Amino acid sequence: MPTPLWAAILPLGIAFGITYVLVPQVRRFAIECRVADKPNGRKLHPHAIPHLGGVAIFSGFFLGLLVALAVPGGEALAGRILALLPALLILFGLGLVDDLRGLRASVKLTYQLLGAVCVVAMGAGFQGAAPVGWAAFVALAAASLFWYVGVCNSINLIDGLDGLAAGVVTLAALGFMAVAVRVHDAAVIVVALSITGSLLAFLRFNFHPARIFMGDTGSMFLGFALAALACLLAREVGFWTAVLGGAAMLGVPVMDTAAAICRRLAARRHIFEADGEHTHHRLMRAGLTHRGAVVTLYAVQIVFVALAMQVFAGHRAAFTGAVILGVVVAVVVSALARRAHVVVRPAAPALRPVLGRRDAVPVRSVAPVRAAVRRDEAAAEVLAELPPAAVRPS
Repeated sequence: MPTPLWAAILPLGIAFGITYVLVPQVRRFAIECRVADKPNGRKLHPHAIPHLGGVAIFSGFFLGLLVALAVPGGEALAGRILALLPALLILFGLGLVDDLRGLRASVKLTYQLLGAVCVVAMGAGFQGAAPVGWAAFVALAAASLFWYVGVCNSINLIDGLDGLAAGVVTLAALGFMAVAVRVHDAAVIVVALSITGSLLAFLRFNFHPARIFMGDTGSMFLGFALAALACLLAREVGFWTAVLGGAAMLGVPVMDTAAAICRRLAARRHIFEADGEHTHHRLMRAGLTHRGAVVTLYAVQIVFVALAMQVFAGHRAAFTGAVILGVVVAVVVSALARRAHVVVRPAAPALRPVLGRRDAVPVRSVAPVRAAVRRDEAAAEVLAELPPAAVRPS
């Protein structure tokens, strides 16, 4: 029994509504529990911001999928969608623990691999339309593990500006959905619409100036969910088309991750060592505003999605165009950042609230800033010393 159109679109509305309702509640809970992302020399926000938004995103996404399985025709999708849920729960739990307590990179990588093994074992890795031998099966499984872990970390790395990761993931999900409509893959449509609905609601609170961040709770499971869309499409379009098209569809995160790995290897640093040299940092160093940098990367991501659509349509040469675009953008942004000599600092917190919309006061010295923070709902653990540039008299 084919899935009715309304049943495919229903997850979008459910995910949007649940996330929209839950974000303020999760934000209030994070403030009361003193769970916030503190400013430092690498992060560009001037105040401690709650970062458990991924809880609301996952709740909307998860309920959207469950509703999709319960409507007429949903039983036909159950096998493929349920294969994703255990791994998504593992990644959600991993991100939540990381946001609450902090985890070493090696621990996170271990659990990411565990989630990837789980999802591949349940049949949601790269698969061909026809049965394959053992050698090909092992190769596909290895490629699937690398793909899931790589995409998961690329989304985590791009989550550096207000609304950036949420917007880029939304655009990629819409691109995957368009491909799924063309090849009549209802499972991919439902998953993509659930992602889109939850993130559209979250962007209402996450676009600059953000009131809440998704944190690793959101970025890790979203990376896995996007990786799963390409894997599920492989059955319809073939392995290489799915890999090349998926990489192009995730153009901005893949470009930024590849640049970060090359940069760190060239500097003889560990590839997991954090820095402030990501594409969005360099765009701001080149003189763009916070919103300007985000919108610029949105535009670049739209071009990547358009090229990916051509790859999925059978024009694999479009992948070469996506690679050229990524290299050109990375080189140009790096050159502009070097020439601009602009020091990127967190925006001055004058007339900006701390962890809320209340008690905003002009900033004249360190003392008024600390007073404003103490009057808010946040407790002592989220108080952080602001950079000197952020507390100078205006």
